[in-house]
Amino acid sequence: MWSIAICDDNKEDCHELGELLDVYCQEKKVAMEWELFYDGISLYREMSLGKRYDLIFLDVLMLEMDGIRLGEEIRTQLNNEEVELVYMSYGLRDAEAVMENRPMKFLRKPFRRKRVFYIVDYARRLGFCCGQQFLFQKNNVYYQVPYGEILYFQSCGRKVEIHMINENSEFYGKLSDILERGLPKQFVQIHQSYIVNKDFIAEFKADRVYLRGEKGYFSISRTFRRSAVMRLKKLFDGRI
Repeated sequence: MWSIAICDDNKEDCHELGELLDVYCQEKKVAMEWELFYDGISLYREMSLGKRYDLIFLDVLMLEMDGIRLGEEIRTQLNNEEVELVYMSYGLRDAEAVMENRPMKFLRKPFRRKRVFYIVDYARRLGFCCGQQFLFQKNNVYYQVPYGEILYFQSCGRKVEIHMINENSEFYGKLSDILERGLPKQFVQIHQSYIVNKDFIAEFKADRVYLRGEKGYFSISRTFRRSAVMRLKKLFDGRI
């Protein structure tokens, strides 16, 4: 699920922005999750432990670890260039230092609903257009899932199951529709019912694939055996 962090030592501002995100989800019919942090150290600690966010709203001025330093730590110490940063402030002081952390947008306080909605729309569109997110619809709600968290797609009758690192989901559709839309190069179809993510493959042979964290193996069907094995060899050799 698309994940957002809001980091501001002003708790009222944190909750106000969270309420605006609630309204955004209801009106846009999208599913997102977000967490509130009242200091930069706690957010940095969470990310150091492996927590991933797609978008971070970051206050410029905070005690102990301010937004500028936190942004620098995220980019340099955590080597995270994927997360989009949005700096929040009543003004644009220290603009030059902020720009060093490559923010996506700026959000002036007090918050304006129209601006917040525009920024979230932009961030979601950017992630999807850059091939970072898989978009699907379920129960009239739109979901975006980072491709990097998807282990494999599985066809189950009229539905497609998405098996991810921390959860599974499903939607009505076909694997052929997903392939027509286009997938990043690390995804390989090995069977009429399976498309696997090469980044999670622990081992593969001529007729089967073992995925990290999954019990047993996935058979490579005869129909896809030649093309799938050749593609996997090229991917592992770095030739594509």
